[in-house]
Amino acid sequence: MNEQRINAVADALAAIGYDGITAFDRTEPEYDTLTYLYDRYDSEAHVKLLGLLAASQDYQLNGDGQQFWQALEDTATNFEHLNSTQAVRDLLGEFVEADVNARLNEQKRDRLVRVLQAGFDEWFVANHASVTPLEVWERFADDMQTRMESKTVVLAMKIYDIAHLIRHDTYLEFPREIPIPCDLQVERVSTSAGITDSTDTDTVLDAWAAVMEVTSDQLGRHVSLLRIDSIIWQAGQIIGKHEPDQQAAQEALQQHFQTVGLDSEPATNLAQELTLLLESA
Repeated sequence: MNEQRINAVADALAAIGYDGITAFDRTEPEYDTLTYLYDRYDSEAHVKLLGLLAASQDYQLNGDGQQFWQALEDTATNFEHLNSTQAVRDLLGEFVEADVNARLNEQKRDRLVRVLQAGFDEWFVANHASVTPLEVWERFADDMQTRMESKTVVLAMKIYDIAHLIRHDTYLEFPREIPIPCDLQVERVSTSAGITDSTDTDTVLDAWAAVMEVTSDQLGRHVSLLRIDSIIWQAGQIIGKHEPDQQAAQEALQQHFQTVGLDSEPATNLAQELTLLLESA
């Protein structure tokens, strides 16, 4: 790990402030869909459950994330009530038939059936308010028969976290040390930002955990790796479209960051720090 670069990236993140960091969640397509679901239905537990389970289908899409969550919203218009686990199951049953879920559809159905047969939905509704968020994470991974750091499991927990944010204007209390997936975007930004030149999963995740710790210390409050992951993923998508052209990547990042709501100077600084070594990446 490159401690100097870790500190520089953390400085850039701290400069956008906690509200700037969390603003990235509010621009995600699932944020608008979950807001719509809360407006439509009364039950917080069942909206959270629906979002979490839907997230387990968010991979290998026949389209993009925007289309995926819009399709869930469109499906919900056919359901007047969402006040039981059976209603959630019925809505999901129709949702998996949407065109955006056409790829690997049988695999996705099997995955959903596996979780439901394990009783996760009934357990969640009965217990989510009294158990820790980490227990929900562990139970969901167990019922999915996969690892906690599996990309779709982590995404499901991010959706759960964002659903809680929308309802309560605060995030869930996950532990500081939680797993995030080390995917292409995480590796790409790790290299272009220069926090590590290793592709070893543990080293990459340790580097981002170090960024999280320094950022949290500077802001005087905990910044979850789930928040850092949101920024990395969005930045990685943009960098991937422009690499190895550093200037083009920086300009695209600046524009995106300002769309998210960052002021010009911190947006420019963050874009530069995340692409500092892009030309040599």
